Amino acid sequence: MESKRYPKSIRLQTRLILYSTLLILLLMALVIIIVEKRQTETIQEEAQKRGVTMARHLAAVSTNALLTYNYVVLKQNAERVVLEEDVLYVIIHDKEDKVAAYTQHDEKQGMILTDEVSQKATRARAPLIQPILYGEKEVRVLDISIPVYIKESQEKWGTIRIGLSLEGMSSQILKTRLNLLVLGIFAIVLGILGSVFFARRITQPISNLVGTTIAAAKGDLEQVIDIHTGDEIEELGKNFNHMIQQIRLHQTELENQLREITYLKAYTDNVLSSMTNGLITIDLEEKIVTLNEMAERILGKRSGEIVGLPLERVLSEDHPLYRMMIETLSCEEGVFRSEMELRKDEGSLWLTGSASVLTDGEGKKIGVLAVFQDITEIKALEEKLRQADRLAALGTLSAGLAHEVKNPLSAIKTFVQLLPRKLENPSFMEKFNTTVPREIDRINQLVEDLLELTRRRTPSFVALDVNHLILQVIDLHIEEMKKKQIHFEDHLDRTLPSIGGDPETLYRAFSNLVINAIQAMPNGGVLRISSAMEGSKRPELNIIFRDAGIGMDAETAKNIFNPFFTTKDRGVGLGMALTHKIIEDHRGAIEVMSEKGLGTTFILRLPVIGF
Repeated sequence: MESKRYPKSIRLQTRLILYSTLLILLLMALVIIIVEKRQTETIQEEAQKRGVTMARHLAAVSTNALLTYNYVVLKQNAERVVLEEDVLYVIIHDKEDKVAAYTQHDEKQGMILTDEVSQKATRARAPLIQPILYGEKEVRVLDISIPVYIKESQEKWGTIRIGLSLEGMSSQILKTRLNLLVLGIFAIVLGILGSVFFARRITQPISNLVGTTIAAAKGDLEQVIDIHTGDEIEELGKNFNHMIQQIRLHQTELENQLREITYLKAYTDNVLSSMTNGLITIDLEEKIVTLNEMAERILGKRSGEIVGLPLERVLSEDHPLYRMMIETLSCEEGVFRSEMELRKDEGSLWLTGSASVLTDGEGKKIGVLAVFQDITEIKALEEKLRQADRLAALGTLSAGLAHEVKNPLSAIKTFVQLLPRKLENPSFMEKFNTTVPREIDRINQLVEDLLELTRRRTPSFVALDVNHLILQVIDLHIEEMKKKQIHFEDHLDRTLPSIGGDPETLYRAFSNLVINAIQAMPNGGVLRISSAMEGSKRPELNIIFRDAGIGMDAETAKNIFNPFFTTKDRGVGLGMALTHKIIEDHRGAIEVMSEKGLGTTFILRLPVIGF
């Protein structure tokens, strides 16, 4: 066991020494570079300050000489400055940029220097420092130029130039580098010795820790580490022992949770397979995730073949389930479809379904869930019920028609039977000519109303003012309303826009509602008519007829729009049926609310169709 762990401890020790040495080298290199750079910058700044100070002093003492063109004084000033340490040359230019003094080069006095450094110096309007190589030996020099001005004028009267050697500065920088190098070597050697000591102290307990962790990784969780180093390694051993204990506890908990999850999964799978509704889920990439058995049966697909495939490949784009789920995914709102038709070779399959957004525990959207049910048999039963209702309505219609036609036919029959015997009777013939045409017109109007009720036609819509149409109806019946002491309350919104409609049929519908209200208030009352626009996305016009009449019970309100249903002694019961049909032809809806003794309210909702 020890022979196997020894090479590992040596490798770790070698790595620690290597990493420590590399770290020390990097740190010392970084320190040396930073210190050397800062020291160099400091020395250069001091040299520049010294040169600028000397140049400014020389400019101050040479101002008067420049103003008077006293070249002798200027030369004496230059020769005194050049005696300073590291000053290689001094050049004084006069107002015309000519050389007034040039140490060691008296022959250039009165000349204009044409080299680039001199040109930049004489053109400068502020102090200028230029690093150059001077002389045959190309000594590194700072050429420091100071323009000379007087207080009374902004005009430049000359330029003072000092050539400051950088060789002394370079030697100082070299000494600094050597000192830093010696210090760095000493620190590296000391760091390596320290890393060797600490690596040996760390690797042995770590080797023991490695052997224990290997055994624990293989499944032996009964390991215990006994290390007494009095430092972090000992703390690591204690934490390892605590971790092993926690792992054993978590292992037990995970095993229990796994058994619970397995049970819940089996329970969920059983619930999904037992559902009478189809269920399908997709993820955010529109790929199918789940499909239960009922969904397989309805769609004619097997989950093993389509799970993971894009929904578009499984269901066509015009498939109602596809449209419902994609709409939910894009709008992030639940969608409900009361009826969806799937066309198959053997016939149509009718579904009802809803889709909702799936979210995770944090409320983040992860997909869409659709639940749908086969209602084909229910649709068939509904069709049978509708057929029975149609037959019942036809029976009611036939009975009402027979009742309404029977009375005028009986009168006509009676007169026709008496006609041969009373043909010469003027009184009979006058009554015959009055009664028979009237009863025939009555039958004809009944037939016309029935045809109008059953005829399917598209009204010829034009732009019309609904308020104006209602007021025309009121004007027609206002005298009758006054006789019966019925007061009209006008609550019509005069700001309503024109809408599309058939003025002739709407006039008839409004007239039927007003007549119905007048008949419901034999002892007087109030007829209130209001109009208003509602809705923003799909605006619709609401018109409300409210009377204070005798009202209706629930059974009467339920059947009021049925043909031949009437509670009045006069009338055939087609007025409200025709009104209902007219509103439906305008793609609107009509509702009735009534309570016995408290009046009746009719609410008309007409869609706004612009022109």
